[in-house]
Amino acid sequence: MNFQELNKQRKIALVCSALGIIACLLPWYSYGFGSVNGLNGWGVLVFILFICSGILSFAGDQKTNLPSKSWLLVLVSGLICFLIPGYYIVRILMATSSISGEDNGVFKSIYGNGFGLGIGIWIAAIAGAVIAAGVYRLRSKNDNIKDSFNTLKDSVERSVKTPSDGGRPSN
Repeated sequence: MNFQELNKQRKIALVCSALGIIACLLPWYSYGFGSVNGLNGWGVLVFILFICSGILSFAGDQKTNLPSKSWLLVLVSGLICFLIPGYYIVRILMATSSISGEDNGVFKSIYGNGFGLGIGIWIAAIAGAVIAAGVYRLRSKNDNIKDSFNTLKDSVERSVKTPSDGGRPSN
């Protein structure tokens, strides 16, 4: 693989997927005496989706845009990789600020003033957003979400065994 010949859409998805994987290994939360990385809770899903979007963006003819099935999967992976860390960012910021309308005395007595968001969660959210925006913005002219979804759906339906045909896969 020559990185210079790689399609721009694939290049963005591949680089941001690599950044997202690294971001999952970095601290997402830090508190007075330690930190938590992205390989906990829903962060595991984010990590797996960054891996999948990297593999999908690397597979196939690397000089062309992503095919419609892969394009949609990478787009959805990027959105999910943005939404999960984004949800955690909003949730933590609201819990540690006066916006929540709650008395933060208990929260501060447990974690102290040293509680905060780590660099990893910010990088993961930004990488997911850039994957989704880059893949959507640089899509082929004939790619749209509806047609890509129908193509993906038809592909899954053909590969699933149905009881009406005797359990044989359809062609």
